[in-house]
Parts: sequence; structure tokens; C-alpha cells
Amino acid sequence: MKTFDEYRLEYLDYLKVTKNYSPHTITSYETDLNQFKDYICKSENTDDFKNINLNKLDLNFLKSFISELSDPLTFKKRYSRKTLSRKISVLKSFYKFLIKKKYIDKNYASFLLFPKTVKKLPSFLSEREMIKLLGEKNITEISITDKAVIELFYSTGIRLSELINLKLTNVNFNNRTIKVFGKGSKERIVPFGSKAETAIKNYIKIRDICNLNNLDILFLSNNGKKLYPMQVNRLMKKNLSLVTDMKKKSPHVLRHTFATHLLDKGADIRAVKDMLGHESLSTTQVYTHITPEKLKKVYKQSHPRA
Repeated sequence: MKTFDEYRLEYLDYLKVTKNYSPHTITSYETDLNQFKDYICKSENTDDFKNINLNKLDLNFLKSFISELSDPLTFKKRYSRKTLSRKISVLKSFYKFLIKKKYIDKNYASFLLFPKTVKKLPSFLSEREMIKLLGEKNITEISITDKAVIELFYSTGIRLSELINLKLTNVNFNNRTIKVFGKGSKERIVPFGSKAETAIKNYIKIRDICNLNNLDILFLSNNGKKLYPMQVNRLMKKNLSLVTDMKKKSPHVLRHTFATHLLDKGADIRAVKDMLGHESLSTTQVYTHITPEKLKKVYKQSHPRA
């Protein structure tokens, strides 16, 4: 019988090679499994996993682990329902793998229930705020690089990781599209608008000055290296602070804004799903919330006394 660590490493290798999960996702899974391992250690009062039979870690044991994660006295802060759901999902996936490999006899994790989650509406900017940020009247002062980054985020809805890894050769100015490699290295083609095209071309004029290492990456830092996430997050926070007081000022806000504005204007939800790179249509449906602007438009068009 293998040790828990051997099972864990084989499972993580399976996620990497067979499932083609991203390094970030694998790190998250590894963290959750290590937390489960620590709980087993504490409960069994041992560090010797050779003598631990995973078949004995029944449903009650798994429930007690989840219950401890939910206890604010155990940790400095209580885990959110979303985080708990992820940890349960990892356990379910891990146990399903163990069953598939016939390492255990029964999948107790399949009986775990996810906590009820309260759906939060995504944070997004209004059209007026976007005009104020990117309009041609120079209401805000944005550098050439910042403008190109923000225009591309807003014009395509791509993720932070997709933007910083975007290659110049994957930008097609002839038909205004970019080739993006999203989660699981899945490729998709996303169109961009004329404003983004102008901003990117203006940026490319100064890009060669920074491209000391002759990289094919589109966006480069001043030292000629690929941008790292913290740089882009700071860039977004600085510029979004000019037009909004919302707490969250991350690149994902523009992804939310992109989807919300498209659907508000009547875009087909399936097309938006494909542009965002979502696996399921249900993931995209979070953006079908009714905005005040849309309510007013419907009222004016439909009410006889409007």
C-alpha cells in the first residue's frame, strides 16, 4: 500500500499531464491536499502515513475536516463558502481518482455536500465611467502603455494571464483578432475594436525601445521583460481609481465590464461565452443581471407613459 504522499503526488501529476491543468490550479490543489494531510496527522496523532488506511477515512472523518475549516476558532479567519466549496471539490476529485486507480474501495467524498453560496453580482464599470477613462477628451491622463493594456482588456475581456502571455505574432491587425491560449492551454480567437487597434499600434511604436531581449511578447516592462501580474494589477488600480470608488480595481473588473456591456447591448450570450473562453454557459449567465441603464431603456421602449 502506498503512502498518502505517494497518492498525492501521483494525483497531482495526473492533473498536470493528463488533465493539462495550469500551474496555478495545481498549486491550489496541492495546498488543499496538504491541509487535508495535516488534519489526518493531527487526528491520527502520527506522521507515519504507511500505517494509515485511506479506506478508514470515512464520510464522518471528511465531514469533521470540513467542519474544522468552517470553525473561526481554528483558523485566524473563517473560510468563505466559495473557498470551502473549492476544497470539497478537490477532495471529491482526489477520491474519484483513487477509486479509478482502485486504491480505495469506496468514494466517501462523493457524499459531501457543497455549502449554499450567495451569488454576488460581478463588479463592473458603467459606460460613462469607461468613456471618462478612455475617452478622447483627455479627462484622465493615461500613459501610452497603460491605455493599450486597458483598451485590450475592455475590448476583448481576456484574463490577466492571457494578456501578459500574449505574443505580438498572435495579434492580427488585418482582421482585428488575437489568438489567446486560455485555461488548460485551450486556444480561442477573440476580436478587438478600432480603439484598441489604435492604442496597440501607438504602443508598438515605443515597444522596440524596451525590447532589449528581442522577445515576441506584446507587452513588456521598461527593462525589456514580460510584465508580471503585480505590475498589471498596480496599473489597473492606479487608473481605475481615477473614475470609480469601487473597492475592487483588478483586471477582472474589465473582463466583467466587457461581458456586461456586450449583453446589455443585446449580444448573443453564446458568442460572449466563446469570447470569454468559458466551458459552460452557466458561468456566463452571471453577466445577465439587469443594470439600471438597461432597466431605463426597457421602460422607455415599452411603457406607454414613458
